Amino acid sequence: MGNLKNNIDHYMKLKGIKMYSHLLVNIAHELGIKGQDAYQFANKEKSNFSKMLKDERPLKYEFIIPLEKIFGVSLARLLDEDAYKLPTEKDNVPFNKGFRYYAYLDDPKLYKEEFDLLLTKDGKSILTQTDEFGKTFLDYVVEYHSVNGIRYLHEEYGIKLKWYHNQFEFKKDSGMTWINFENCIEFARLVASMNDAALFNDIYDSYNMFFSNGYYASNDTIFCRSEYLEIILDNDALFHSIFERRPYEYVLAGSRVKREKQVNSIIYYLINPIINNCLRYALEHLDKYKHRAINVLKFGIKHNTEILNEVGADTYCICNELGGVISSGRTDWFSCDVDDIAVYVDIKVNDEEINALIEQLPKFKKIY
Repeated sequence: MGNLKNNIDHYMKLKGIKMYSHLLVNIAHELGIKGQDAYQFANKEKSNFSKMLKDERPLKYEFIIPLEKIFGVSLARLLDEDAYKLPTEKDNVPFNKGFRYYAYLDDPKLYKEEFDLLLTKDGKSILTQTDEFGKTFLDYVVEYHSVNGIRYLHEEYGIKLKWYHNQFEFKKDSGMTWINFENCIEFARLVASMNDAALFNDIYDSYNMFFSNGYYASNDTIFCRSEYLEIILDNDALFHSIFERRPYEYVLAGSRVKREKQVNSIIYYLINPIINNCLRYALEHLDKYKHRAINVLKFGIKHNTEILNEVGADTYCICNELGGVISSGRTDWFSCDVDDIAVYVDIKVNDEEINALIEQLPKFKKIY
């Protein structure tokens, strides 16, 4: 808990609470324990509470809400006085049990039984709420490493990052919710720590980046940021997943792709479109990622050869900066099928072993 004792002492002084036994009586009242029972509760919990303050045992979950109400601050502020760099006030700030409580407990049962029932006054989901510190549920998921919260959001809400705006999209039953979230990288690190490549790739869907805008991909997107590429390169499960050639259903919506045929979706078979971003970053940082660059280039030699053998040499070309390959007779990216992703290199390196592999890499003509 770190500075929990010092912070508890600080807030007790602000509130005029002189002894821990008095604080425990107040906690009992918040828990609905009245009269003499409250004093018996305080006497019973005194030893345990002392151990909590000494970091000898964790803070009891049932104490979280009472402490927040009594002191008028969030749990994060109790654990770390500098959590939000805001001045402390003697009077209570507006209190909201909400999402930080559930993120801290990270109890799958509570998520399913209670969390989804919490609504703001305007009827919007709790996911759109912010607390008195301007924090959302996603902020607290990151802060408390709430991996069960991530699974809940994935299973119940279909959480997915939409690359163009770096916003999260949530779908449940009907309708859609968008959340602006500035902490995408830390959230990605947390999801990656779960060692579930399928879950990670579904939330951080780089296929959507590829089919939504292709070569219009901007360096502002998370899929082009060095921190994100390092997450993939540093995680064996995520790194090896980019080589898998798998079906991907792209829902057309308002896209120009095949709009004239009134097709609702198209299924493509291809490797992960982020592979060339990973290769480019590895080549730029060979001191750390040479082994990853070698892995991608060796895969690319085999993979590119298979593409060429399927259709014959020089009949395919690269149509965008992500390595998408199409029939060379087509020049309109938005009106044609994308058959796969080719591995390619567009930078020079000073390494004989790497250059030898690049030389072996089958090349495609480019039309962008």
